[in-house]
Amino acid sequence: MKVLFLHRAKNFGGHSFEQLFTTIKKQLNAVEVSDFYDKTHSSFRKNLKAIKNIPCDVIHITGGIGYYAIFLPTEKTILTVHDTNHYEFDLKGIKKWIYGWAIYRLPIRNVKYVTVVSEHTKQNLIRFFGVNEAKIKVIHNCYPDEFKAHPKSEAESPFRLLQIGTKPNKNIHRLAEAIKGLPVELTIIGKMNSTLEQSLIGNNINFILKQNLNRQEMLQEYINCDLVTFVSLREGFGLPIIEANAVGRPVITSSVSSMPEVAGDAALLVNPFNVDDIREGIMRLMEDEPLRATLVAKGFENAKHYSPESIAGLYQNVYQEMISNG
Repeated sequence: MKVLFLHRAKNFGGHSFEQLFTTIKKQLNAVEVSDFYDKTHSSFRKNLKAIKNIPCDVIHITGGIGYYAIFLPTEKTILTVHDTNHYEFDLKGIKKWIYGWAIYRLPIRNVKYVTVVSEHTKQNLIRFFGVNEAKIKVIHNCYPDEFKAHPKSEAESPFRLLQIGTKPNKNIHRLAEAIKGLPVELTIIGKMNSTLEQSLIGNNINFILKQNLNRQEMLQEYINCDLVTFVSLREGFGLPIIEANAVGRPVITSSVSSMPEVAGDAALLVNPFNVDDIREGIMRLMEDEPLRATLVAKGFENAKHYSPESIAGLYQNVYQEMISNG
């Protein structure tokens, strides 16, 4: 079986999709995978011609460039949609209409299947674009294969919090208000703008900023922390939840969007719009060691559902189904 992974350009600025499918690629059995990265310096026509010249049984668009599907053979093309956040929250008017058609409606119409990383995203595709439910397959994300259990006997002093991501939906402004005055050290992974920096400084937060970490360095940050904070306003999935589960760190996350689905009972859920609720949750986890231990144990069980082997197996089943029915 030959599968072509069609990725965003390497200079796009994000890398989570590509890292995900690098992990999945390693776990596929008897599958020959080729990778094609969209080349922004070339014309769309040249890129499309190059893609069509690569021999394969399945073309898998891994995210961010779904519009290619409009011009590819339906029976051998599959598209992964990670979220609808930009469409739902950032766009209005004619821009929203054009984006919806170019990124979702037309591409999804022209693929055999669309996979989504959460039930939440599936329901959004049905709600916003009327996608036939039979065409959608929910295949969750997996954690990186390097992320193994690293038990921690006792908490650090100060208590170490880890925050992955700095985009507005990550809700760091409320997190900063919530931990004001608490004996914690907050490590933030991502780029920071001046507004966010002022919010942290204004709340007198003891924080460390890190960015451009490789996977091994990211793993080390999980190992070093006592608690992963992930009180986002919205997500398509919520990978830090299961990464923390796999490593063995407790998680506090949001009771909205996809996060309850991903976390199950393996995280403490709070209202991300309520600073007091976030603060109470963090304080509870700081003070209650048995609760932290319970969440860690439940996290290991939850992580089993998101192992690289199991998620790769689900994708392989879809590929095989496409070939068999093609």
